[in-house]
Amino acid sequence: MTTPETNETLGVPKAEFLQSVRQALGREDVPPAEPYPRLTETQAELEDQAAQIRRRLEENLPALLDKLAEMAALGGWKVHRASGVEEAIGYIESVARESGATNIVRSAQDVFDQVPVDAALTNLGLKVTTVLRDEANTREALREEIRQAGIGITGADYALAETGSLIILPRRGLSRLVSLVPPVHIALVRPEEVLESLDDLFLLRRLEYHQRGGEMGSYLNFITGPSRTADIEMTIVEGVHGPKEVHMVILG
Repeated sequence: MTTPETNETLGVPKAEFLQSVRQALGREDVPPAEPYPRLTETQAELEDQAAQIRRRLEENLPALLDKLAEMAALGGWKVHRASGVEEAIGYIESVARESGATNIVRSAQDVFDQVPVDAALTNLGLKVTTVLRDEANTREALREEIRQAGIGITGADYALAETGSLIILPRRGLSRLVSLVPPVHIALVRPEEVLESLDDLFLLRRLEYHQRGGEMGSYLNFITGPSRTADIEMTIVEGVHGPKEVHMVILG
């Protein structure tokens, strides 16, 4: 945008903005020297590339977990590396006690079969609601539970070591409001959900597009630290449009 009085451009120039993104990611190949190819890969080709990604991730997993923890902390996550399920639950209990929350909501993801938080939190006298619509829980009733909750707990579909970001995909039993509305968000991340980069993520999403017959959901929810906003004087304030405190519990 330009001002009519001075004809000067407001804001950061495009080239300067893109360079700051490259520096933040530690990458000098954005945009790449060679343009990305058109999305013409077959499902078989994508499956082969995905298998290569999975082998690379498995070989480099310890370093990727360290990188994820490092980048997430830089982004404002409170990161906890849990060596086992009991330690993960113990950390969640400590966050709940310190927050003073009385109501907690959680998503209906399979990570909670592995990390059964409900009983532990109920033993602390807290109300735990699983956000899953059924005959007994209408959409509006669940939304009200989310609005009243002090903590929202979710798993992750993916976590990016490159940026310290958590990715959540839309589906039944996983309302994005659980991660957006309560003032405290706790995310459980398992090693098999960690990816190295955005390139890995988008390749796997293209494969899912083929596998699901052209259906891949309506959005991707990227969470990179607590909610932040800035006024016209660029004063950063946290927690205005989302959680002011976010915890990433990395299992392993």
